[in-house]
Amino acid sequence: MLFAKPLAELIAELERLPGVGPKSAQRLAYHLLRVPEAEARRLSEAIVKAKSTLRFCSVCQNVSESETCEICTSP
Repeated sequence: MLFAKPLAELIAELERLPGVGPKSAQRLAYHLLRVPEAEARRLSEAIVKAKSTLRFCSVCQNVSESETCEICTSP
């Protein structure tokens, strides 16, 4: 199927996610096109915020906002 370039790019990026095949990527892309822009923007901002503020704990590999997670720093 031939898609408009921005849609094809979105589908290709969604396919890169673990467990998301071509059909699922298409369904997700069409869903994102149908939701209000504010909802799509919230998703994109949540991804960017998580990517910029979260890391893996240097001790246990749990997700944390700091070098060492709260569990590993707790006495």
